[in-house]
Amino acid sequence: MAHDGAAPDMAWWHPASDATEDWLTWVNALPYCRDLGLECVELNAASATFRMERSTLTTNPNGAVNGGTVTAAADQIMGALTMRQSEKGLLPATGSLHIQFHLPARAPLTFRATVLGGGRRTKFVEVVVEDRNGNRCATSQGTMIAGGSAEPTLPST
Repeated sequence: MAHDGAAPDMAWWHPASDATEDWLTWVNALPYCRDLGLECVELNAASATFRMERSTLTTNPNGAVNGGTVTAAADQIMGALTMRQSEKGLLPATGSLHIQFHLPARAPLTFRATVLGGGRRTKFVEVVVEDRNGNRCATSQGTMIAGGSAEPTLPST
């Protein structure tokens, strides 16, 4: 499911308000979340839970979600959680990302993200990935930089 390159003034850049329901609506409408088949079921300032019912890309020969897809999902989730925790206007960027694979990631997958600390702009986030049986199949840690990315400027008319 490819994103159609919507204009940068589209509503997906920020949630409508700071209400939890608006944050869930916002994160579930993010183009890359949709592309990856991610659904957010919880998002607060300290943690988030996402589900991936099936891979939107071809699975590995053993039926597992490809590690690149799992990594992309973890990165997207880290960005969403950092956005939730950051001051408005500070769009997150990935400073570093490390992932360890423990078992094949057979869908449906659950991604449990937790903020591990940080300051105003630097956030440390962990994402634990659980397979369909609840087994930890991957662990990802990342350093996110709030304000490391800028909103695109609108073209002048």
